[in-house]
Amino acid sequence: MDVSAIFLSGFGAVSPAGWGMNALPGVGVAAAWPVPQPLERPGWTRPLMVQRVPAPATRPAWAAHARMRRAAAISQFALGAAMEALGGSIGGPLGVVFCTTCGGVNYSRRFYDEVLRDPAVASPLLFPETVFNAPASHLAAVLATSASNYTLVGDAGVFLHGLALAAGWLADGRVERCLVVAAEEADWITADALRHFQKNTRLAEGAGAVLLTRERTAQTWAALECVTDPEPFGYGAAQPARAAALRRVAAALPAGDEAAATANATHALPGEAFAAGAAWRVLAAIHAARTQQLPRATVLVPGAYQEAIGASFTVFPNENSSVSFPSGRFS
Repeated sequence: MDVSAIFLSGFGAVSPAGWGMNALPGVGVAAAWPVPQPLERPGWTRPLMVQRVPAPATRPAWAAHARMRRAAAISQFALGAAMEALGGSIGGPLGVVFCTTCGGVNYSRRFYDEVLRDPAVASPLLFPETVFNAPASHLAAVLATSASNYTLVGDAGVFLHGLALAAGWLADGRVERCLVVAAEEADWITADALRHFQKNTRLAEGAGAVLLTRERTAQTWAALECVTDPEPFGYGAAQPARAAALRRVAAALPAGDEAAATANATHALPGEAFAAGAAWRVLAAIHAARTQQLPRATVLVPGAYQEAIGASFTVFPNENSSVSFPSGRFS
């Protein structure tokens, strides 16, 4: 999908390194990934090792909202990143595109565990948090927006699909601004499942957010240049098929100087964070291009099991010698 005049005007992140863009490695000057933490797996004597998001230093104001009192971790991460991307600018027809691979695993596991143990006492309070679109619903409620609100579920590249969808809404005039958020939460079920496919990779949790607008402001760092068509390689495909799909995506991107990032290259990430990891890669690629005075940033997402996809961003000159992302507080 080719887009024009779609600007990236706000950024937010929640990661195992902390809450906020300044804590995100690859963006924050002194940011670094923490050591993995143990996560108990029932039936095992040894825990699984995962990358968890620490508690925020101070309780965010949005945490007092009625919708957030029982919200799952994935919704809290999503809202933290979203509020930072908005920078306090709430209001108007704000669209929301929420992207995820695993969804609300914690409450799903807890709910079905209670059902299996004794259906008569399984808590109905847990069930609303098990659906994939729960975080998007919470975002709309807290941000007081009734504009277009979609949830996309897919491979790690789903975040780039979300950018393309949001760009289409803006181009069609459906919304004035659109928030694209990706989030994942850690649970022993997904951590255990991941080791069967990527034995040496640890599960990570967190969120990333980008605010897309039609107007360029002083806070605008980049514009969305294009999102490629996805190149499927199929579940269970051999590594050569996956690599070939990625090469086709790379060939479809504009040529030229670039700061390239590969969304599932875990050497630069704390572990496999699926859709959230792709969002972090977009943020880091734009930051790298800005820092190095490059005109373009590209992101290639090989995906974990389904398809490869890519995106290209025009990065505006760093006129003020500042490399700090134009983001607000996550509170």
